[in-house]
Amino acid sequence: MAIPMTRKERVRRTIHRQVVDCLPTQINYTQAMGEKLAAHLDVSLEELPDRLDNHLLRVDIACPRRVSGDGKIAYDWWGVGWSTETEGYWPVDSPLSDTDALDGFPWPDPHDPHLLDEAEQAMIVDEGQHFVVPNFGFCLFERAWSLRGFEPFLIDLLLNPEFVEELLERITEIQVVLARRFVALGVDGGYLGDDYGAQKGMLFSPDMWRAWFKPRLARVFSVFREAGRPVIMHSDGDIAPILPDLVEIGLTALNPVQPEVLDHAWLWRGFGDRLAFYGGVSNQTALSRGTPLDVQAAVDVCVRTLAPDGTSLLLGPSHRIMEEIPLENIDALLAAFTAIRGESDDR
Repeated sequence: MAIPMTRKERVRRTIHRQVVDCLPTQINYTQAMGEKLAAHLDVSLEELPDRLDNHLLRVDIACPRRVSGDGKIAYDWWGVGWSTETEGYWPVDSPLSDTDALDGFPWPDPHDPHLLDEAEQAMIVDEGQHFVVPNFGFCLFERAWSLRGFEPFLIDLLLNPEFVEELLERITEIQVVLARRFVALGVDGGYLGDDYGAQKGMLFSPDMWRAWFKPRLARVFSVFREAGRPVIMHSDGDIAPILPDLVEIGLTALNPVQPEVLDHAWLWRGFGDRLAFYGGVSNQTALSRGTPLDVQAAVDVCVRTLAPDGTSLLLGPSHRIMEEIPLENIDALLAAFTAIRGESDDR
């Protein structure tokens, strides 16, 4: 009888489109949904990732969150204030909204010697069981607009190119330093997030993306690729026009492959020999508004379409699951994952 692969090895082989013993799985969740799900499954929050059979361990920088006096705003490492009253991401305080003077801005220090202390400790505790990736969410475009404001930054792209150039350069330089530090720490790959698409089409033209973001994204990718590490990228929306560009600069695996915006059959035909995929089960329809049978069907279709050869797919919801998703649909998702592993779930 073959010895089962570790979660780390299963993901490594999957994203390199190699044979695995079974498809790896991953379910990410909001804090509110995590608490609800842990209670439902009768486990602690610390035990929840293992109960879900998650294969990735995402590590981040250590940054104490400053909270406003009324508790309604939490500030991140970059100084952006996020609403604590919503389950998703909602910036309510963009520190560059009223100025384009970047020299006086208190930029975060990527050389802070204690910045990766928590990531290092998490990796020590994990003992090499999971595939470890650093979280570079809000990498370039999203980081720029969160600092400046969404609509103001889109206007800047057209009317204030010198400011855009300087802002993106400063962000990129910081991200490259962090990427090098995470590689030195021993992460297994890179994980970046930057949303460029809407439900139909991109938020701005592909040519504008190629001019402003492609070369800078390539610099961050190259830190991982030159170290022999794969690159996973999350990018919501219809980004079909720039997928060849992402492959060109070194993308290894694409997330979230939401079926409503990127047709799975089209993805496999065009990119199945060059990309692995991560996600694929729709939060928008099957999980949030479907029945348990719909969830099972969505998993089956996703696997058949994106992993027809039994590999190349890190299976999971197409985004973090939120409180709106019925627990019976999560039960159905877990049962489908268990069936894929060929196990009985009597936990």
